[in-house]
Amino acid sequence: MKKCLSNFNLKLIAIITMTIDHIGIIFGTPFYNFLRAVGRLSFPIFAFLLTEGYVHTKSFSKYFLRLLVLSIISEVVYDYVFFNSFFYLDSNNIFFTLTLGLLTILLLDKSKNIVITHIKEKVDAKIILFFIYTLIIVMMGIISIMCNFSYGMLGILMISFFYLFKENFPLLVISITLSTLVLGEAMQYFSLFSLILIYFYNKELGKKCKLFFYLYYPVHILVLGLIKIIVG
Repeated sequence: MKKCLSNFNLKLIAIITMTIDHIGIIFGTPFYNFLRAVGRLSFPIFAFLLTEGYVHTKSFSKYFLRLLVLSIISEVVYDYVFFNSFFYLDSNNIFFTLTLGLLTILLLDKSKNIVITHIKEKVDAKIILFFIYTLIIVMMGIISIMCNFSYGMLGILMISFFYLFKENFPLLVISITLSTLVLGEAMQYFSLFSLILIYFYNKELGKKCKLFFYLYYPVHILVLGLIKIIVG
């Protein structure tokens, strides 16, 4: 079956489903549950695209800094629109999760390079990597929980699995499914349908609209917040 979704296509699907989710949260329509269910598709796609960004970026530091700056800027809008406060610590926006996830990927990658370089026995290397990977993922997941980042441990697990199993789709599906069923709420189970979309990724970049996708997150939340104020 032909794989027809580019990086651009997946980003577009992610922001559309995210917007649908936020419409449900902000306006609490009679279709609230349906809108939230559709919105569950967005995070796994963002997590997958983050790993693609890591693999193909020319500068990790610039990529990391862009996400961190966007996280901080977006937080003001996020807090005010969703929690009616300019400073709300009990919940922090998804880009903090993605930023921490990007750092997690870096640690996993560097750990692999170090172990492979110094441990020549493949079996020993795999065992050591398993324990190192587990330590890194658990540590970053705990940080995500303590900082009240969106998706918490599940978010870090998803990002890690998308990176670690990017060349083994069946194992990726199993790991994402199990972690979602164990750590996610019932509504989060709908996110598993995103794996179908990710399967059709053709590894092509597609249209380049980097600035648009970075600005869309805080801007669309602000616009939805203003609409809510106007319509009462």
